[in-house]
Amino acid sequence: MRADVFVGLNVDHYPRQDFGVGDLVLDDGAKTDRLLIVLNGRLAEVGKGRALGPGDVVKAIEFFGSSQYSGQLRGRAPGQIAVVPRAAVRDGLAAQGAMTWNLACAIAIEALASMKEHA
Repeated sequence: MRADVFVGLNVDHYPRQDFGVGDLVLDDGAKTDRLLIVLNGRLAEVGKGRALGPGDVVKAIEFFGSSQYSGQLRGRAPGQIAVVPRAAVRDGLAAQGAMTWNLACAIAIEALASMKEHA
C-alpha cells in the first residue's frame, strides 16, 4: 500500500525514525498502535524477499486488521520512516468519510482471515 492513499495525511507533523542497514525497525509482536511510512531508504521483512521503499506503508493489513504486527522488519539500506499514531490515521480517514475507517478495518480483517485459510 502506498502513502498517497491517505489523502490529507501530512507526515511532516509526526515523529521520524532513522534506520541503518540491519537495524531493527519493527519487532515481531509489536502493537499496531502506529502506522509506519517509508520516507527514504529500504526495509525488508526478515525471511521475505520483498523490499519496501519510499512511499510504502509498512504492513497496512496488519495495522488495520490486527492488534500486533508479525515478523521482524529491518533496514536494507539507510533511511527514515514516519511514525503516525493510530488516532491520527483514524481521524484522517474519518475526514474522508464517516465509514472509511470502519471499511478499511473490515477489509483488512477479511484479508487476514483469507490468508490464514490459505496458509
